[in-house]
Amino acid sequence: NSENNTKTMNKALLFKEWIKTRWILLLMFTVFILAMGYIALRISSAARNVGMPHLWEVFILKNVVLLDQIKVLPLLAGIIMGITQFIPEMTKKRFKLTLHLPLGENRIVCLMLGYGMVCLLLLFAVSYGGFLWGLSGSFPREVVGAWFVTILPHVLGGFASYLLAAWIILEPVWSQRLYNAVIGLLVLSVFMIQGVPGSHACMYPFLFGTLVLLALYPKISIRRFKEGMQ
Repeated sequence: NSENNTKTMNKALLFKEWIKTRWILLLMFTVFILAMGYIALRISSAARNVGMPHLWEVFILKNVVLLDQIKVLPLLAGIIMGITQFIPEMTKKRFKLTLHLPLGENRIVCLMLGYGMVCLLLLFAVSYGGFLWGLSGSFPREVVGAWFVTILPHVLGGFASYLLAAWIILEPVWSQRLYNAVIGLLVLSVFMIQGVPGSHACMYPFLFGTLVLLALYPKISIRRFKEGMQ
């Protein structure tokens, strides 16, 4: 009985998150697909005009990263996801009720953050994965692989912006929120690095480690929230 009740509450909590975010997720999927579709059309048009061999030469010799012009999209997606999930909890005082569910604070936090991270993972995997898979039919896989390595920090920045948004929004003290926001901007600047294709591979252990650390930050805000700080 206890195990069944726990599973039921887990499903109810995840369903609540789905109800809050389903339309914004659909909107973000649409924006990502339209943005990458536009870039794909530009590539196709350029290939028809100058020929694919010349296009290869331009991309490779000039170290062009195709998705560099939309590198802020993952960051914005993470922020929007955090706002959509956690602003209603704080403004309508629902979060206090959520924390009183007989699930345990850690499980509740993990479920909410895990839901957001999985949604972003699906968004990025489908949009970026589909785009790069399509390019692999026209460009050498080594070139496509180098592009993937170059845009990965921006994708990871989307997860970082989501965790930072949760940390800031769940913080109950406004002055501390501003302080957290400054720290968040400094952290995100690390993920928005630029460079030639494949030049940042050595940074990935640091970026992944930063994400693991950021996953602990919302817990700090929740503890302050439970202590009644204002």
